[in-house]
Amino acid sequence: MAVIGYLDAGSGSMLLAAIAGGLAGITVLIRLYWNRFLGLFSKKRRAAAAAAEAELMGSGPAPTSADE
Repeated sequence: MAVIGYLDAGSGSMLLAAIAGGLAGITVLIRLYWNRFLGLFSKKRRAAAAAAEAELMGSGPAPTSADE
């Protein structure tokens, strides 16, 4: 059987970078939606998820002079 592919050091590091990027993306998704997931089981978490979503979307309360 003939070998058609060729892997050098650059290919290995590119594969490692792709795996690391995928893991980082999955981690960010889990962190963003963790409170929403737990909100399915708890009213307290549901309120925290709603507050976090409002803050992220910019529809939270207007900043006061004490917040600055």
